[in-house]
Amino acid sequence: MKKVNVLQLVDSFGIGGAEKKLKELIEHMDSSRFDTTICNVGHGDKILDYFKDVGYPVIPIYRKYRLDPSPVWRLAHLIRQNRIDVIMTTLFYADFLGALVGKRAGAKAVFSWETISSPEWLYPRRLYPYRAVIRNIDKVISVSNATAKWLVDIRRVPEEMVQVIPYGVNLETYRRRQDDLRRQLNISPHDPVIGMVCRLHPQKGHVYLIEAAGRIIDKFPNVHFVLAGTGPLEQELKTQVRAKGLESCFHFLGFCSDVVSVYSICDIFTLPSLYEGLPNVVLEAMAVSNPVVATPVDGTKEAVVDGETGILVPVRDAQKLAEALIDLLSNPGKAKKMGEKSRERVEKHFSLTAQVKQFQNLYEYYVNKNRYHNQDNHTSSMEEHIYTAVRD
Repeated sequence: MKKVNVLQLVDSFGIGGAEKKLKELIEHMDSSRFDTTICNVGHGDKILDYFKDVGYPVIPIYRKYRLDPSPVWRLAHLIRQNRIDVIMTTLFYADFLGALVGKRAGAKAVFSWETISSPEWLYPRRLYPYRAVIRNIDKVISVSNATAKWLVDIRRVPEEMVQVIPYGVNLETYRRRQDDLRRQLNISPHDPVIGMVCRLHPQKGHVYLIEAAGRIIDKFPNVHFVLAGTGPLEQELKTQVRAKGLESCFHFLGFCSDVVSVYSICDIFTLPSLYEGLPNVVLEAMAVSNPVVATPVDGTKEAVVDGETGILVPVRDAQKLAEALIDLLSNPGKAKKMGEKSRERVEKHFSLTAQVKQFQNLYEYYVNKNRYHNQDNHTSSMEEHIYTAVRD
């Protein structure tokens, strides 16, 4: 059977969680069954360099000015020239272009991959064009049930068009290991570590962890807080830490290419977010056997089982956050058991192998859909097979 030609269309200026997950998906697709082309419709060479080592063509299609129509024609040409079967879009402008052009240029299926339930997204310049074209695609793939509900309720995507495929974690890469990061940070092997790995952005709730830190230090003077990531709040957060006199116990690592080393030194992982899609960092931390203290927003509460793999605390509540972290630091046996349950949960529900299989099944089903429709009594069984595979 001939390979399926896939176009991954991304709208990106830089490297974030969505781009990382997309690269991971591409790298693990079965190359004997799928050929992939990557196209960036957002400005920025950093993202092109990031994708170049996956071994597939990376093509930029940039706008010269805000209302430049040329990407429409150039994308249509790319689809026809490469005989693209399946298009998957990631982030807004890619969603819009893919829905507008994909089927008209000859693609057999177009999917949109939605990774976050973001209030920042909801302004008319984006929302109304999105609603106008999104019905031209076959499925909107959501990373969580909460994001799926947001797509239906707020973005007005028809419910039958939404399909949930949770993020998956590479279980071989993400497992606890011995690491010298504690030594590099001058943290004693006996000192407890609370970690965060994410953008330094208001969404992630770092300010509430810094607020909670004073209460935690009163109980555990030797505790350390390790924050990996960069973002617009970096200087503000460092100022907040200095104002509270907490410089000796807060470690800002900046961009970290080896996040497993961070998870591996953590006794507890925390993410007091204001909103999420399905936070990949929570799944990664759980895969490395970390108990998680987080807010029950969107997909987070689908990953973290309160009282079993971690503790869920109210949004914007530094006191409850402090209490939960103190509880686990005071009960290391309880924390260890939650960490073990975290790993088990990721293995069962959030493996990368399962995620990739679901996408591959989905792509192949839609490419071969017309052939199945021409075979007596075969369509319904195939539909049942593919949607069971995706759902499970």
